[in-house]
Amino acid sequence: MWSDEAWQAAEPVYLQILAHPFIVGLTSGDLSPDRFRYYIEQDSLYLREYCRVMAVMSSRFDDPEAARLFMTFARENLDAEKALHDFYMSVSGQCSRFASHEPGEAAVHSCPPSPACLLCSSHLWRQAVSEPLEVALASVLPCFTVYSRVGQAVFEAAFPALETNPYGKWIATYGSTSFDEPTEKLVALCNDAAAGATPVMRGRMTEAFVTGVKLEWLFWNSAYEMEKWKI
Repeated sequence: MWSDEAWQAAEPVYLQILAHPFIVGLTSGDLSPDRFRYYIEQDSLYLREYCRVMAVMSSRFDDPEAARLFMTFARENLDAEKALHDFYMSVSGQCSRFASHEPGEAAVHSCPPSPACLLCSSHLWRQAVSEPLEVALASVLPCFTVYSRVGQAVFEAAFPALETNPYGKWIATYGSTSFDEPTEKLVALCNDAAAGATPVMRGRMTEAFVTGVKLEWLFWNSAYEMEKWKI
């Protein structure tokens, strides 16, 4: 299947993600709070755009079931991530420095998107609106697949000390099986699209998928370095 071929092409990047000091520090709990705060802030900004991209993608399908699936991604499947961000950005949460709001009110973002965040969201929008549907599908898959795999790997490694890990809630959220079903549905949709595609189009899908996985690495690396605009 195409998804197996695509993962084989992207696996070297995935292994570098697992070995990245951000993920290693997250697993051990030794990641500095400033780096994690930076990550949560930027991820929240990115998530806004990702939700919108999912809604736009839904309009590209003639199949009502596929369209409804992407509306579900936009409306429901990211709820757990939003709740996680709200927790860490709340006054009582890990990222209180970013919370300039009263309990119950929306968080106010205190910084603009980083270069990496802007690149990731801009790339996703470009793929969603200007590339063939097969390529667009392959471009949105990495966020599901990588977070599902990384979350499970981190959960298994961190589990013995999860209760004392300051990032335990993040680990428990992404390490749960709740992300398995939407990921499997999107993988199936990509495989169906690839099955009817030409070899050239399948190659473009794989290239888009690998690029997406590389951008996931870039996003975590940006958080670890607390990337700033140089001008």
